[in-house]
Amino acid sequence: MKKTILAAALAAAALAAPAATPSETAALAAAKQFYSAKGGDFAAAWKALPASYQKDVADVVKLFASKIDADLWTAAQGALKDVAGVALKKAEFALADVDEEDRPDTIRMIAKAAAVFKAASYDDIKAGNLAKVLAAKPLEMAGVTDKLPAFKMPEITVKQNDDGTVAVTVDDDTEDFSLVEGKWLPKDMAEGFKDGIKEAKEGLAGFSVPANMKPQIMAIFPAISSAAKNCAKAKTKEEFQQAAMMGFMPVMMMAGSLGDANAGEDDDDEEEYDIAE
Repeated sequence: MKKTILAAALAAAALAAPAATPSETAALAAAKQFYSAKGGDFAAAWKALPASYQKDVADVVKLFASKIDADLWTAAQGALKDVAGVALKKAEFALADVDEEDRPDTIRMIAKAAAVFKAASYDDIKAGNLAKVLAAKPLEMAGVTDKLPAFKMPEITVKQNDDGTVAVTVDDDTEDFSLVEGKWLPKDMAEGFKDGIKEAKEGLAGFSVPANMKPQIMAIFPAISSAAKNCAKAKTKEEFQQAAMMGFMPVMMMAGSLGDANAGEDDDDEEEYDIAE
C-alpha cells in the first residue's frame, strides 16, 4: 500500500513538472561540457565551442608559434614541467591559499594543463592542432593525483529566459547562456570573445624575440627549473615560501633586465614589444 502511494506521488510530481525546452536541454549539456574542464577534461570544453571560435583560438596559437622557435618552446616546456611537478608534489604548500574543497579540482587542472603543455610539440602549435593536445592524458603523480576523490559534476539547473537566452545555475551562481553558431555559450564569453581574439592578435603582431637576446631568454628557463627543484625540498609551508621567493626573484630580475635592454635598444620604435610584460 505504501509503495503504491509513493509511486502515485512520484508520478504526480513528474506530471506537474514542466518538460525541459530544447534550448534548456542543449544549454544544460553545454554547461556540463564547460564545467568538465574543472575535472581536467579540457577536450570537452573545446568541443563545446563553435567551429569559428576554435579556428580563432588556433590562429592565435599559430601566430604565437611564428614568433618563437623550437628551441624556446622546448625550453619553456621543460621549465613548466618542473613547476607543475613541484606544484603537485607540494600541493599542501603550493595551494595552501586555495579553499580545501576547491583543491582537488585545482590539482586536476594543473595535472591536465601540464600534460597538454608537454604534449604540444612545436609542430603542433605551428599547425594549431589544439584538439589533439587537449586530449592528452592528465599528468599522474603517485601519492597525489591517485588520491584525489572522483570528480563530481555539481547540480546544474536551467531556465529559459524571455529573450531566448537560458539561465544556467551552478550551486548559487547563475549566468545566462546564448546560442552562437549552433552552440550554447556563456553570454559574457560570447560577447567578449571576438574582441579578446583581436586584442591577442594585435599584441602578438608587435611581439618579437631579437636574435641577440635569445641566449639571455634561454637562460631563464634553467633558472625556473632550479627554483622549482629547490621548492620541492621544502618540508613546511614556510620553507616552501622562502624557497619560492629566493628562487623566483632572480628569475623575475632576469626577465626585467631583458625588458630594460630591449627598451634601451629600441626607444624610437613604438611597435617594439617589451618582453618583460
